[in-house]
Amino acid sequence: MELQLAAVLASLALGGAVVVLVFGKWWQPLADADRRVKELADAVEALLQLRSELLREEPAPESDQARAWLRRVQEAQNEVASLKARHDGGQLYVFRLVQYFLSTGPVAGLAEQQLKAVRALREQGAALLETALATPQAPPPLLRQPEELELQPETRSARPYLNEALRFLGDCDASLGVWGAGGVGKTTVLKLVREACGLVAPFDHVLLIAGSRDCTVAKLQREVIAVLGLRDAPTEQAQAAGILSFLRDKSFLLLLDGVWERLDLERVGIPQPFGMVAGRVRKVVIASRSEAICADMGCRKKIKMECLNEEDAWSLFEANAGDEAIHRHPQIPALAKQVAAECKGLPLALVTVGRAMSSKRSPEEWADALDALKKSQLSSASGTDKNTHPLVKFCYDNLESDMVRECFLACALWPEDHSISKDELVQCWIGLGLLPAEFADVDEAHRFARSVLSVLETARMVEQGDNHRYNMFPSDTHVRLHDVVRDAALRFTAGKWLVRAGEGLREPPREEALWRDARRVSLMHNSIEDAPAKAGSALSEAQPETLLLQGNRALPRRMLQAIQHFTRLTYLDMEETGIVDVFPMEICCLVNLEYLNLSRNRILSLPMELSNLSRLKYLYLRDNYYIQITIPPGLISRLGKLQVLELFTASIVSIADDYIAPVIDDLESSGARLGALGLWLDNTRDVARLARLAPGVRARSLHLRNLDGARSLPVLSAQHAAEFGGVQESIRELSVYSADVEEIVADARARRGWRWSSSGS
Repeated sequence: MELQLAAVLASLALGGAVVVLVFGKWWQPLADADRRVKELADAVEALLQLRSELLREEPAPESDQARAWLRRVQEAQNEVASLKARHDGGQLYVFRLVQYFLSTGPVAGLAEQQLKAVRALREQGAALLETALATPQAPPPLLRQPEELELQPETRSARPYLNEALRFLGDCDASLGVWGAGGVGKTTVLKLVREACGLVAPFDHVLLIAGSRDCTVAKLQREVIAVLGLRDAPTEQAQAAGILSFLRDKSFLLLLDGVWERLDLERVGIPQPFGMVAGRVRKVVIASRSEAICADMGCRKKIKMECLNEEDAWSLFEANAGDEAIHRHPQIPALAKQVAAECKGLPLALVTVGRAMSSKRSPEEWADALDALKKSQLSSASGTDKNTHPLVKFCYDNLESDMVRECFLACALWPEDHSISKDELVQCWIGLGLLPAEFADVDEAHRFARSVLSVLETARMVEQGDNHRYNMFPSDTHVRLHDVVRDAALRFTAGKWLVRAGEGLREPPREEALWRDARRVSLMHNSIEDAPAKAGSALSEAQPETLLLQGNRALPRRMLQAIQHFTRLTYLDMEETGIVDVFPMEICCLVNLEYLNLSRNRILSLPMELSNLSRLKYLYLRDNYYIQITIPPGLISRLGKLQVLELFTASIVSIADDYIAPVIDDLESSGARLGALGLWLDNTRDVARLARLAPGVRARSLHLRNLDGARSLPVLSAQHAAEFGGVQESIRELSVYSADVEEIVADARARRGWRWSSSGS
């Protein structure tokens, strides 16, 4: 570029007409600058007009948000004026060209950045103007009266609170606080409001969002975009702008559960003000253990949820324990009423303890349970949940086996109020070795794990969660732990586990004492992007067996360097941790590793050094963002204990032969055995090759695409059993990405027990 500039200046010195021809090639960037500066000037003019309208309605703004916005507008005006002066000062073509070459920040690029900032200020200013213009209005009348709704018997104790919350949807109040002790039923009321809302009040969107402890703006934004189906944005500010733009002209009801501190909903992108605005209804319900928090969130109207009276408490306990257990012996009813009384009218305790007692058949068992409850209450520590944790411990102790108890505790590795995919949970249990080892195949282990989940659901130790991906609320595909139950579970593991999941951490904990004896460590779903020296010192003392880091999208290199010294590690989950291109070789030092999940990263190739992990049983590489991933020939067969291998790219375009071929060639030549294999395939010929490897290699999950323009897919057809029979016996998941396939042939036997999806590419 310096040579080009020298040539231009030389031509100017000679005064040649060739100057115009030489300059012509550089005209485009200068024209871009003119256009960008003009757009920026127009945007600033509109912003200043908006400021004038706001000051006309509110000459002396009282809110911190309005004053901060006015300050940012003035700063933006000054910066844009400076930029425009710089641009206008170089109107002579030669000087502007020299400026273009020598400037460290080209005008066009700076103008583009400023334009984005000015547009964001306009969005915020428009919301502030709406607030200033808003006058209290009553929303449309309710479609039905709350008393007309029918409820399931187990939720009837929540009826008075539900009715009051639904009536709030039709009054002039903008926000409602629901508060009370943990386990009193606040979440139940919010879920009932969500379910009944469509019958009572017309909202475009109803959002049930978990506030949780240590809640951050980013965490709330992730939940909001999951419910609304919006795209992820690179920054909090951009995400807030996207949410604001989407909801601004909508009627919505925000149900914010488990709030522990004041949350800035404006920073999240939730449109303000709440109430009736320009014909749209915006309402929020805040659920918290603290009345003060509800007040801090702007709730003038509040509902206090009380524990149940003796009659209602007994009805709820009796419904969960069951008539057969309570009336099996004449002495049991009196004992049962004493057991119910120990629950202190708390619905969560009445349900879980009732379920735990449903299997007790003799007076002696009931008497022993009553003694255990009384002793646990006497020995319980003081605190907010002092009456609840002993009751959870009683239910935990009454689970049918140590194995079920271990599976229950593993649910607490996820963040508070997190909806856990059952598939993900089962995969975790299997990887941790919590299930019996005698299963013949992976499918049998999955079926057994599902039966354990059923035991926990029946005991009400876990409850239904939400499936945001498919907009299912609630969903039988997900479970969650009540925050009181999770708190108790983590107390049972104190000193043995380090769980700081979903707490908004920017770095790993620095306290050496936390790491020193921690057998299981969960830092999943944080924002860990730094590992300072003090944290490194703590990590050097650690020797965990389990480490869950998934969802830390920019995991620092120093964290990986520390991990290589965790020589006792058997379980490592690094899904979606921002690995780009190069496989982290530190993992190859973890010779005791049995479970490794590197899904949803950007890995270009696997190293042959991965074969050092001679004990590896489970390797997951789902949704790798590159079209292909290079796998060295012979690598898979060297992993002699491998039982599960999943290799999927996230792209649906055609893949290269060198991605699949080495895997199938390796399996064919080595005679290796795999209990579950998942692959992307481009043609049915490779499906037939896999079928010939059965039963030693069981293709459990296949994603097919392009398929050489085939119109019909006979992979699951009984008529093609000779060709594809080995796959038909083992397949449990089939996804087809092809615009050409018009028919998938499958007989009844092949369809049993598997799921499939189809999408045009």
